[in-house]
Amino acid sequence: MVKRVVRRHTPDADIVFWTYNWGYAPEEDRLALIRSLPTDISLNVTFEMFEPIRREGVQELCVDYTAAVVGPGSYFSSEAEVAHERGLPLYTMCNTGGLTWDFGDIPYQPVPYQWARRHDALRQSRERWGLRGLMESHHYGWWPSFVSELAKASYWTPGPSSEETCEAIARRDFGHDGAPFALSAWRAWSEAINDYVPTNEDQYGPFRIGPSYPLVFKSVPTFPIASHAMFGDMIFHIEYRADVGSRALQSPGPVRIPAEIRILSAMAERWRQGVDEMERAVAHTPNGKRDQAGRMLDLGQFILHSVHTTVHVKQWWQLRQRLFGESNRDAAHAILDQMTDVAEQEMANAEATIPLVAADSRLGWEPTMDYVCSPGHLQWKIAQVRRVLDNEIPAYRAALEL
Repeated sequence: MVKRVVRRHTPDADIVFWTYNWGYAPEEDRLALIRSLPTDISLNVTFEMFEPIRREGVQELCVDYTAAVVGPGSYFSSEAEVAHERGLPLYTMCNTGGLTWDFGDIPYQPVPYQWARRHDALRQSRERWGLRGLMESHHYGWWPSFVSELAKASYWTPGPSSEETCEAIARRDFGHDGAPFALSAWRAWSEAINDYVPTNEDQYGPFRIGPSYPLVFKSVPTFPIASHAMFGDMIFHIEYRADVGSRALQSPGPVRIPAEIRILSAMAERWRQGVDEMERAVAHTPNGKRDQAGRMLDLGQFILHSVHTTVHVKQWWQLRQRLFGESNRDAAHAILDQMTDVAEQEMANAEATIPLVAADSRLGWEPTMDYVCSPGHLQWKIAQVRRVLDNEIPAYRAALEL
């Protein structure tokens, strides 16, 4: 019906049908749908969504857009194969311009070697299934960076290798002496992103707004959001709740959380190595280029603080779950001691983020939410955690002794 109405007015319109969120459905049903479509429309399939990730003895699920899974996922591959058999023009929803759902309030992800692996996968999909174009991003816009330059070079034929492009960009932006350190930082970050955890509770939680994400004990605070923001606080959840895996496509939250803490801790360590290398790169960058180079260092540090926040949120969630099921008074007090330690670490993490967002107004901002991790938001979060430590936890301790 849509096709008939549109083409009555625009006969050459390209009608693109997107199977966006149906990866949960059985494959035989999804492919039956593709086989039933008319052949004078185009098909759009998300590139990495719904791909299972098995590590540390648990199964995760790539529930949305991420750079942690290069792709293509089996959801895309299966539908692309049928589309190719039927001659349907094929598009994919696939981020290549620099940003995914992984971190909700940054301008781009500085993981060029991971992006290059995705570019390779897209070119291979073009050769195998006739992929003809991309839907680049969902709603969070695009920000110019060297990642988009890498994408442009990757899609040009004949063109330089991704390594040649990265080296040329590093020399241009960091100078002859700083380039080797920048390349080393990019390699570390491009490996670290493979340990990112793309779950709903994280991409709609601490990874969406970064270190301003609160630690909820009992009282759920109201997050300060701009009144004019299109989505406001609709696309993140303040009270962290680990998904129980109702669709049986991923391990339950209580099983996954310990593994995710280990995985993200490994990511943080590798990412920190990249930050150290980027500090050396900036120190060796010519004065005229140093301000811009410093922005990339700030971005790398902001991402590291966001990973620390997510680890702390998961640790807090674990302890909170144990506490509210603990009947032994001494054991409960010991858990509260651990929660206090996590809270102190996270307040220090948020405090260390303030100079970064004060120096670069693009950090902590997203087009549909406006600012969610400004200096003011971080101060709000620190005050919220302080109230938990000064009021809520002492009240619980007192109640234990009644």
